[in-house]
Amino acid sequence: MSMTSKAPERNEDGGFTLPEVVIVIAIMSVILVALTGVLISYFRTTVDAESRMTESNDVQFAAAYWQRDVASIGVRSAYNTATKTFPLAQSVNVSPGCTLPTGTTLVTLAWTEYTSDVSTNVGEIVTVSYVATGASAPYELVRVRCTGTTVDSKVEVAHNLSMVQVATCDVACSGTGNNVPTVVNLPLSILDQEGNRTVAYTATLSGERRQS
Repeated sequence: MSMTSKAPERNEDGGFTLPEVVIVIAIMSVILVALTGVLISYFRTTVDAESRMTESNDVQFAAAYWQRDVASIGVRSAYNTATKTFPLAQSVNVSPGCTLPTGTTLVTLAWTEYTSDVSTNVGEIVTVSYVATGASAPYELVRVRCTGTTVDSKVEVAHNLSMVQVATCDVACSGTGNNVPTVVNLPLSILDQEGNRTVAYTATLSGERRQS
């Protein structure tokens, strides 16, 4: 009589032991903390970059107008028969003939435009005023161009100015003749429109007069 032996049955259990579960949870917690830190840093960097880009775009837009306006300054006084020239008169911080928006005028630039072929014609005075509108910060920077008493255009060139800063010149801004400023600068301090940044973006608009 022969007898066959039967192998013992194995208990196949696909689950995890308690120590294994604890180790997995601990590892996942470490990974989640690290990923959360990376994501927070990414979103902060993205918001900061977008805010800087918005502020920088305002400065670039204003600078395009500013450089062209400063390059044009040069009010000419009456024709001088002795020198046969139109001497330069005050061309910075002049009083515009038109009505400006309510606010603080940072600077008014001016030049003469000639509309006649007559050599002794004095021409028309064009003024461009940069005005910080609003009763308090944040201010809007508005560019107002006038010919005489007529307002030709009014454009908001920058938003959310945190303070009012007036223009500066390489010489006295009120100079005449050879002392009319050659370089005129306007500092700007701009805050992010969405309020994501509390530190203002600062820049200085700079332009150089072409006329001599």
